[in-house]
Amino acid sequence: VEETVVIGTKGRLTIQSPGHCPTRLHVSIKAQGRGQSAEEIQYDFALPEDTEEIAKAGGYFYPNSAGFCYEAAAVARCIAAGKTQTPQYTLQETLVNMTMVDEIRSQLGVKQIEVSK
Repeated sequence: VEETVVIGTKGRLTIQSPGHCPTRLHVSIKAQGRGQSAEEIQYDFALPEDTEEIAKAGGYFYPNSAGFCYEAAAVARCIAAGKTQTPQYTLQETLVNMTMVDEIRSQLGVKQIEVSK
C-alpha cells in the first residue's frame, strides 16, 4: 500500500493510496487521552474523466495519473500570468523540502549519483 501518514500533536493525516496521486485524505483529530480520536474526517477528490484523445492513446500508465491535470493547469495559469512560481507551493517551500530530503539522505547514508559533465 502506497500511503503517507503524517502524525502531529493534534492528530494525524493519512494520504491514501496511491500516494503519488491520491483521491482520498483521511484526518483523525486527537482527543484527550492516549489513542483516543475526537473526530474522523474523510475528504474525497474525484479524478477528471479521460478525454477522448487520452482514451484513444491508451490511457495512463500509472493509477490516478489523470489527477496530474490539476497540477498542469496550475502551471499553465502561472505561466500565462507571468509568474515564476505558484502561490500554492513557493520556491522557498521547495528549497526547504529539498533541504529536508538532503538531510534524510545524509542521515541514512544514501550517496548521490555523480553526474559527469
